[in-house]
Amino acid sequence: MTKRISILLAAIAGLAILAMGIAWRVGAAGEPQASAAESASSLEIRWHGGGIVLQGTVQDAATQQVLAQGAAARLGGESEQVTDWLDITPAAPPVADAAALARFIQLGQEGWHLQRRPTEGWLAVQSPTDQRSMEAKALLQAAFGPGVAIRIVQLP
Repeated sequence: MTKRISILLAAIAGLAILAMGIAWRVGAAGEPQASAAESASSLEIRWHGGGIVLQGTVQDAATQQVLAQGAAARLGGESEQVTDWLDITPAAPPVADAAALARFIQLGQEGWHLQRRPTEGWLAVQSPTDQRSMEAKALLQAAFGPGVAIRIVQLP
């Protein structure tokens, strides 16, 4: 009888350990996805190698076209130098003024890098305090609206 109770207790303990392991695994599986979603840029623009890379999400095709056209205009009409990896997603953070964002793209210089998330944006530039950078910050604020904090940072 004692042997049966020991076996039953061992089986219950094994099942409890298995249940805790499954619960931990399910909980841990959701964490990386949530943090990846939080850390992913909603919109990224890079001036690199004589071209411009547009990456991330926008709400509609009209915004995508305005940004691609602004990038091509910045490159003197060389649209093949524009890498358009934009996805159209209605849930993407809104662009309040796509024309201001296109003007910002035209103002950009080699090496600049914009990362925009839902409530903030960072622009890495060579000289954060020069006139071009201040104009870029104003255009970004107009493009994304007053609810998005814009930060200008020094390129490494």
